[in-house]
Amino acid sequence: LIIENPWNTSRSTFLQCNFIAPTIIDRDRSKRGDEYVKPTAYWFVNCENTIGYSFQQDKEIKIVYKEHDDHKIETGQCSEVRSMIHPDYARNFICDFIIGKPQRHTLATLFQL
Repeated sequence: LIIENPWNTSRSTFLQCNFIAPTIIDRDRSKRGDEYVKPTAYWFVNCENTIGYSFQQDKEIKIVYKEHDDHKIETGQCSEVRSMIHPDYARNFICDFIIGKPQRHTLATLFQL
């Protein structure tokens, strides 16, 4: 089981307060191909994660708290657009942390992401 949940250091979420510590905290999803600089935590339950470093920054970077849908967002609700994970990020995440497959299309980096 792999659980994904937004990560916030300024306020606690249900998983932060009532669950084990996350296995991985990706503090900047844009480095792996997402459009947003958005911290996200992942919990790997009954499985081990692999470690990979796909680096793909080929999109216009957006700040999640500045994006809005065409619809009015009520307090406490998240916009669907802000919640979406880009397919490039999903592929890079799966290859980096689930199947451990290096990506040929990503940029090389000397630093860990």
